[in-house]
Amino acid sequence: MPNKIKDIFSDDMFDMGGNIRFRDHEAYKNFLAALEIVHTEGRTVPVEGVIAVSTKVSHEGTTFPLGDHDNISKFVVGPAVEPVAIPLNVRGDEKVITLWRSQVKDKVILRSEPDSIVSFRFTFLLSEHKLNINYIVQFEKAKSIEDLADSFGLAEALLTFFCKHENGKPSEEDAASLSNIKKYFRYYEAFFQRLQMVENELDLSVSPSLLKKLSREEQQDIDELYLLLCKKRVLRLNAQLTATDSTTIDMDHSNSTLNIGSKISLTFLSTIEFNFLEQTVLLHTANLIVNALVKDVQKSDDGTVKILYGDTDSKPMYIAFSAFKTEEEAEHEMSDIMEHNEMYINALISNVYIKQFYSEKD
Repeated sequence: MPNKIKDIFSDDMFDMGGNIRFRDHEAYKNFLAALEIVHTEGRTVPVEGVIAVSTKVSHEGTTFPLGDHDNISKFVVGPAVEPVAIPLNVRGDEKVITLWRSQVKDKVILRSEPDSIVSFRFTFLLSEHKLNINYIVQFEKAKSIEDLADSFGLAEALLTFFCKHENGKPSEEDAASLSNIKKYFRYYEAFFQRLQMVENELDLSVSPSLLKKLSREEQQDIDELYLLLCKKRVLRLNAQLTATDSTTIDMDHSNSTLNIGSKISLTFLSTIEFNFLEQTVLLHTANLIVNALVKDVQKSDDGTVKILYGDTDSKPMYIAFSAFKTEEEAEHEMSDIMEHNEMYINALISNVYIKQFYSEKD
């Protein structure tokens, strides 16, 4: 009895088999041709003319029928696949993903799950000792921006895993190409994380599928919003002010003690609009005009003076600004600007900060 129980729970593999009936000899030839394609190319192939299939399982000389199928509308043949667990280190966290392995005539293929956001196909060419890497990004498979960021982090970690474990040293060209792909996933993982923070700050919900057609202008807007709202950066407007008739202010005569050539600090409120991924965001800004000098003082009979201001060639005027979700916040900041005006005087244009997002070293 103990031996019988041992046999029942044995780890020995069983055999599966069966019979296929074809409509005619031509259908049988098509079946053999399909098997050859599967063996050499590793892809599934439909076969016409199969009219019945019977299956059975055998173990230690005993055969058990599994079933007969004689109403077949579609029949395909493909390579046998098996799951392979890959341990990854993603930003210090240990994660495991599953790839599907198949082996054909002269190569081993590892594929991602079909519904993966980033879908990989790794092809190991056995006779050439080469590894080919193909991937596609399926934005529509993501349910959220967070899903995209996580998937891009996994993608970079997976490439790093194969770089470390692949035998041989890649050519200089291949190494550069692989490095660029890894950078793409790393930089856009961080970009999606910034977008997610903007979403949270503004209570937005962006559809991941829209990112398939993300423009540079939209990406710039998202990064600038991140700087203004999430990092609370003061930014310098990327434009030089020109002294014209419009660069004037009216002041009460009794309060005017300004002389030509004097420095003048000018603050004002404004708005700025961002458009990206079918979203429109309007922010309120507190602004400081830096390097303004009094050019002329024009007194009027009604007790007011008009101050014309401008700049010098060595110190051109520019606007530095901070942004807020409400006008009240912007008004409060404008009233306090001069208490921390060095933040505005030393402000940089947004591109200086944004360039750093995409130029980190490996």
